[in-house]
Amino acid sequence: MLALSIGAACLTGSRTWVGFNSPDSEFYASLALFGDDVADRSIDPAYTWTRLGYIAPVRLLVTALDPWLGFAVWRFLLIALIVGSLYAMVRMVSTRQLATIVAGLASLNTMVLSFVGNTYLTGTIIAAILLLLALGTWGSLAMPRRPWLPVALSGAVAGWLLMLNPYALLLGMSMWLGLRIIGLVLDTDRRWRHLGRDALAGILGFGLVFGLLLAAGAVIFPGRNWLSTYLTWNARLDYASFVGDPDVWRRDAALLVPLLAIAIAVIAIVATRASRWATAAVVVAVANVAFTWSYVLLVPGPWLEAPTYVAKLWAGALAAVALGFGALVGRRSLGVGGWAVFAAAVPLTIWAGHFDRDIAMTQALLIAALVLILVVVAAILLRRNVPIATGIVVVLALSSLAIGSQLLQNGRGLLGIYGQFPLRAAYVDFDIELLMRSKVAAEEFVLANTTTDDMVGIWTDADRLTAGIAAMQLWGWYNNVAQGAVLSPTEAADLETRHPTAIAMYAPTLEQIDTFRASLPRWALPTDPACTTVPFLGIGSPDAHVCVVHLRWPG
Repeated sequence: MLALSIGAACLTGSRTWVGFNSPDSEFYASLALFGDDVADRSIDPAYTWTRLGYIAPVRLLVTALDPWLGFAVWRFLLIALIVGSLYAMVRMVSTRQLATIVAGLASLNTMVLSFVGNTYLTGTIIAAILLLLALGTWGSLAMPRRPWLPVALSGAVAGWLLMLNPYALLLGMSMWLGLRIIGLVLDTDRRWRHLGRDALAGILGFGLVFGLLLAAGAVIFPGRNWLSTYLTWNARLDYASFVGDPDVWRRDAALLVPLLAIAIAVIAIVATRASRWATAAVVVAVANVAFTWSYVLLVPGPWLEAPTYVAKLWAGALAAVALGFGALVGRRSLGVGGWAVFAAAVPLTIWAGHFDRDIAMTQALLIAALVLILVVVAAILLRRNVPIATGIVVVLALSSLAIGSQLLQNGRGLLGIYGQFPLRAAYVDFDIELLMRSKVAAEEFVLANTTTDDMVGIWTDADRLTAGIAAMQLWGWYNNVAQGAVLSPTEAADLETRHPTAIAMYAPTLEQIDTFRASLPRWALPTDPACTTVPFLGIGSPDAHVCVVHLRWPG
């Protein structure tokens, strides 16, 4: 597992820094790096500081280590969790060889690598849900010596997920509960007594991790109330306002991957005559999609619009594939032929990760059909127990799924809204580390030129080309003082009401900043600005300008 994790993280050409889902990615990076120094200076720090499942452990790493090393270590830990969870699930039912092949190919997946290299929460959520499913499989199907232990650990992971994203907790628990029901059906001895024991163990595990993260939040963000913030902002947010195209899911080729997981699980349950492991694969695969679809219908919002919510389906899909193939292969060896196909598939999967063309839905369906044909052939050969051909075809089916998934994911195109980046950025260098270093340098400048007594408002150029930099200071309508190139009369009146003591200004040119500063009301007594520049790509100039001006309100 360690070798697979090191290989995926360091030896495949995958990028440590992949991309951003602006402005959210910058929110969490900044809060992890600077903690309350950012939140305390904001007009309104919003709800983002409550995502302590990411902020607390990453802040521990970036303060204990060099910040850049801290982010890299967190990325590696996420990859190791994903690889380890998949390896463990397969190993419970099948061989070390199959577990290595399944986990190894999954570790090269662009959807996985593109989000573990992003400071948004999604990569952490994928790892946490996979860990939850591995624990659910262990406790329900593998008959552990201490049956309470996997449930207690599952409760701990549930507490972690709640502190990451409540939707992710619900999604993960919908699959975990399906696995637990299988365990209860198999447990014919003292079922209800064991259920009570498990409930107690789960609650204790949940309470321990939730309490530790609350305590960490009290240290990082002193004086802030987690529950009050969460309830207040949950009532204020209108998720429907994030929808740009409610039918985007009909045109997203990547969503065929979770559907392929369902088909593979069904093939496994037919081929194994409903073995408990194949049943678990079906439960996980179906619950993954069914819960998401139900949520889309009940709570209109960005759940399938944003690439981040599409990516959350990958944990369940990967787990279902792992359990499905584990059930099909069982304890059979795939032989030297299986290893040979795996060795050839690794560079091909990485090559497919660089794929950069949009795929039409007809082409996507053809890719999915070819994968399924190979899985069916593999299942037939396994039933007939053809030794040499079986190992080759089984790994060929897995490899076609790994390669086909890369094509479907990368070929989905720029669907969706708010800052989606291409998934091939998992392997292709888009200078994201340079951009991130510039954003951090800009925020360090803003913090150095303000104090904890300041309340910092934000202005960016009217085209929002520098919003990604401003997001380090929690760019958003609740912190922005103006939307256009200059301050409007309404915005000037609002400025007087909110009384920010400083304004951080971001733009591609200094002239834009000067024009905005000239529109500030004279009675606010704005000071001369302190300015710096940071190198930045994609804004029409080689550098972005960042200036801080202080306001001295009369009286």
